[in-house]
Amino acid sequence: MIKIGQASRDERGRYSGGLAGDQDGREVAIREWYNRPWNKVLRCKDVAKAEKIAVAMEKACKNNCIGYDQSQRTTLYSLAKSNGWKIEDIKTPCETDCSALVAVCVNAAGVNISGDIYTGNEAKALLQTGEFELLSAPKYLMTDEYLKRGDILLYEFHHTAIALQDGRKAEKTKPTQVEYPLGWNVSSDGQWWYADTPQSVIAGRWAYIDGRWYVFDQKGFMIRGWFKQGDDWYYMNPADGAMLSEQWVDVDGKSYYLTQSGLMARGGYIEDASEKLYFFVDENGVYNKELDTDTPDLSKYEVIE
Repeated sequence: MIKIGQASRDERGRYSGGLAGDQDGREVAIREWYNRPWNKVLRCKDVAKAEKIAVAMEKACKNNCIGYDQSQRTTLYSLAKSNGWKIEDIKTPCETDCSALVAVCVNAAGVNISGDIYTGNEAKALLQTGEFELLSAPKYLMTDEYLKRGDILLYEFHHTAIALQDGRKAEKTKPTQVEYPLGWNVSSDGQWWYADTPQSVIAGRWAYIDGRWYVFDQKGFMIRGWFKQGDDWYYMNPADGAMLSEQWVDVDGKSYYLTQSGLMARGGYIEDASEKLYFFVDENGVYNKELDTDTPDLSKYEVIE
């Protein structure tokens, strides 16, 4: 039998009135699959989200601050929502029931669903998100053999649980092999991205391409204009996204100097050897013409290369 996670009863074997938190380690717990009987299975279409649903249930079952009580069923949901669905970080004794716990696990996977669902409307609520498909063939309901990790088991108006393992006959999902066109590509809304192999795009990092530096966000789109990394500022050419360096730029009526490495100069002098002048930029990198000088105060500020 595969393992499933569920919230089932309080420490006295009742449905309400017990103490907050899991008093005996079995109020919210992992156990072997059993035929409740189930009459519906809801399967998340996104394999990665299904995995997150299962992980969330496992975390709830391990957290003894989470107990069972139908009269206090949304206290876990409220705490989890307030901390970004980090179930393992909940330290306040709280309560849930079977369907409210499923709602918490689904939200932890990035699918928004109300904590007020109950077993009578759970299937409808999940299907309305567009993230789930309904499985009602007997092979999914009367045996655990075809279930997948993250499947939501439902006996309407009675009980619900989450499968934590694949059944021995579960269909194996074949990973989709994505083929990206190599090099520069543009999205339908005009954002540029770069595929360095047929299976990967550059994302969340700098890249040196054809002799110029570019930076890409976490989604893989090229960044233009100002870019901050830690305490450092860079200016990426708004026209083509390449990093600008060793030059002045005017942005929103203010002038800034970009060093050889592309860093925006701050709090120092920029030397102009041809005019034998030093131009001052403040801590925000803004050039102040009134402080142009041929005798820089090097005891206070450095000359920025």
